Amino acid sequence: MLSEFLTNNPEYLRAFQEIAKQAEVIDIENRWPREQLQCLTEAGISALGIPETYGGRVPVNQEMETVYLDCTSACLTTSFVLSQRNAAIQRIVACSNESLKQSVLPDLASGKTFATVGISHLSSSGQHLEKPLVTAHETDQGFVLTGMVPWITGAIHADLLVTGATLEDGKQILLAMETDLEGIELGTPINMLSLTASATGNMHLNEVFIPKENLVAGPTENIMKSGGGGTGSLTTSLIATGVARRAILALAQEAEHREDLQTECEQLIAELTDLLKDLETAQTNSCEEKNLTPQNMRARSNSLVLRASQAYLTAAKGRGFVHGHLAERTVREAMFFLVWSCPQTVAQAALREFACPPAWV
Repeated sequence: MLSEFLTNNPEYLRAFQEIAKQAEVIDIENRWPREQLQCLTEAGISALGIPETYGGRVPVNQEMETVYLDCTSACLTTSFVLSQRNAAIQRIVACSNESLKQSVLPDLASGKTFATVGISHLSSSGQHLEKPLVTAHETDQGFVLTGMVPWITGAIHADLLVTGATLEDGKQILLAMETDLEGIELGTPINMLSLTASATGNMHLNEVFIPKENLVAGPTENIMKSGGGGTGSLTTSLIATGVARRAILALAQEAEHREDLQTECEQLIAELTDLLKDLETAQTNSCEEKNLTPQNMRARSNSLVLRASQAYLTAAKGRGFVHGHLAERTVREAMFFLVWSCPQTVAQAALREFACPPAWV
């Protein structure tokens, strides 16, 4: 059941209608979704997840989950950028550094400033390398960071970055840092199969000093196991399911006039309905049953978004293969979930599905 904030907020529906209108343009032009993010702020969404003490509002009744589904159905780029912003905020909110929270959270809640996160190098990217990608030397006043943060969404547009480094003793830290500090070199955003508009790129750190007042967490071992989120989290499953929902709704529109699509469309709708119910159960009950673990939810959502997007393209035929068509964009965006925050168990499940021959009839 949706909260009164969503059901009685006309700006909420208006925001996603406007975001959907602009989704094709930002994809084609690889344009940062500035206007879309402003729509979210005007609808009060930028305040969600931040305590009222700092000008925000704690979500209730599956609000954030609904936001991710609706936003993703409208525009994956905007939803992805929102998820990275929220990941940074989640880490700051969870920390014990009260002065840091007081200094940065009010402007984040109002949408005055934008934050993002760059922490994949602490859990997945570059973990096979002998030397950590980002190292830190501790001083009396703070930490000096050197290295390269490989994946940061919207770094060239961000005011604040939550990132991490490894100390000489192997322990790790998380820090909140301004993106205009001396010694920072922002890389050119990467041209990707999809989501290029998210301005995802790298950041080089050349002896960048961060004061201890900006410490978010640590020093500790395996810091990414604290603070929630991470690879295979239910948020990533919700976002994947949002793209699947978009594809299935578009397929349903095609099926209204084509009997040959109706049986398969109904099957996909039934699967989507079951998945949404299970995601809600997993969110509300923190269920650890084998079939409702975050990894299982992600494997199911990945499978559905890949199949649903290709079903929609098949139904759309040649016109759906043209750059700019919703089916073409949705197929490219579905590929994103094979590489974004995808734990090995989920990747292995996808490989098994790809390698399994169908039962031809």
